[in-house]
Amino acid sequence: MAKTDGSPASEAQAGIQSIEVAGEILRAILACDRPQRLSDIAQAAGMPAAKVHRYLVSLVRSGLCAQDELSGRYDLGPMAMQIGLQGFGRFDALRAAAETLDRVAEQVGETAALVVWGEHGPKFVRMIEARHAQASVVPVTHVCPLTWSATGLLFSTYEEPTRTRALILREIEQNSLTNRELAPKSEAELAALTARIRKAGVATVADGGGTGIAGISAPIFDVAGKLAMGLSVFGRSGRLDTDPQSPLVQHVRAATAAISRVLGFTGSPAGHQPAATGPSDRPDAGRRRTASRATGRSSGT
Repeated sequence: MAKTDGSPASEAQAGIQSIEVAGEILRAILACDRPQRLSDIAQAAGMPAAKVHRYLVSLVRSGLCAQDELSGRYDLGPMAMQIGLQGFGRFDALRAAAETLDRVAEQVGETAALVVWGEHGPKFVRMIEARHAQASVVPVTHVCPLTWSATGLLFSTYEEPTRTRALILREIEQNSLTNRELAPKSEAELAALTARIRKAGVATVADGGGTGIAGISAPIFDVAGKLAMGLSVFGRSGRLDTDPQSPLVQHVRAATAAISRVLGFTGSPAGHQPAATGPSDRPDAGRRRTASRATGRSSGT
């Protein structure tokens, strides 16, 4: 370890190398979803097996790791689990997401909102309004259409079907009866939209439901891989580049991916499927073409 000059600042920078090494070993164990052999942990941590073994002995004694008596494999121990539970319990997910929302709204210059699942569908819980004359604003308590708004399509894709199915079927029937412009009028059409959303990892609409509102909505997943909330940006059609590969869409997706990582989600939004669903339960296939056109006015959000 490099020498320091003994000052508080230099000592703080130097830290305790052995603790950092132990942290790397714990990170290697955490990265896998099952108990690991010593050799596998050593390989993942990039350290000699003999060195890793010495650390594991102490980690097991402290309760941060545990070793199975029969297989000899190592996993997280009871203290590590307690630390995780305590940390999660003290973490304010909405506050962390709100900080990101403020930053995104400032960077983008359009209205942005956080959305959670409510009794009747996706509901805004926090909104930052754009400060220009053409700003699109809806009430904070607004419930987004599930089949033709960016936010609604996001929840149709990732929310549990037991919550969304009845509402989706009702909307599809309404879309068909009213011949709503740029909105899916069958489960097959919606499935095509949600499949594209899942593949892209973000929902976008250029003119939702023919309302003149464009929207971008990206998912925030929790540690279990379930949709915790969405972050949506919306404005008048033509003011937002809703192409999935556009810098704006990628910026919003990157912002929500960062929140998901803070919540403990280790996967990728693109292609993620939170819960297995049966064929008839999934308005969860995709949506890009109709997506770029299926947004809603009351909420192309």
